[in-house]
Amino acid sequence: MVWFDPGGTTGWAHLVVDFKAFSRPEHRALRYVADWDCGEFTGDERQQCDYAIGMVWNMIKINTTMRPRIEVGLESFFLQQNIGGENLLAPVRINAVLDYELMRSCSLKVIYQAPSERTVATPERLRQFGFEGRWPTSGKGKDATSAMQHAVTRLKKLKEKSMVIPWKLESSATANAAWDCSCALAPKAGKPWRASEHDLVHP
Repeated sequence: MVWFDPGGTTGWAHLVVDFKAFSRPEHRALRYVADWDCGEFTGDERQQCDYAIGMVWNMIKINTTMRPRIEVGLESFFLQQNIGGENLLAPVRINAVLDYELMRSCSLKVIYQAPSERTVATPERLRQFGFEGRWPTSGKGKDATSAMQHAVTRLKKLKEKSMVIPWKLESSATANAAWDCSCALAPKAGKPWRASEHDLVHP
């Protein structure tokens, strides 16, 4: 998972999440974050776009089996009248380039989140979640903080979504492993799943 917060400086955050984060309802997603990093890209808009696209491409090259599992997110742009200057529309231009180029060259459709959505992952909560750092909200590093907030917010959304899907991977599964349908456990819970509720079919 990679999230970008574009602008005069583009913040980025990269989370590597083990699939077990979503394989059982009782698994806490943040516990299965295997690795993470964040930072900022500086330079002109073209350079920032090159850096961002290069980061995604490097992820694909490191392990091609991970390509279908990569998610790229961007912060949506909302015009604020009290913010002006030459960087006012930089997020719009950078978002447009990344959206187009990642689809064209990587076949990746980006995800968008509004700026307000990330605010639930405050710097204090990031530290409580185990992400050590200063997490500044102004000055140098604030865009990296924003990107990290977006990534954590999205991860929690994905976990919530997984709770209503009656499928889970086997605990011992690795890449491209067989699927294990949770409906097999439903009779014990007294809530059998109807066939129409399945998002996948039995292999």
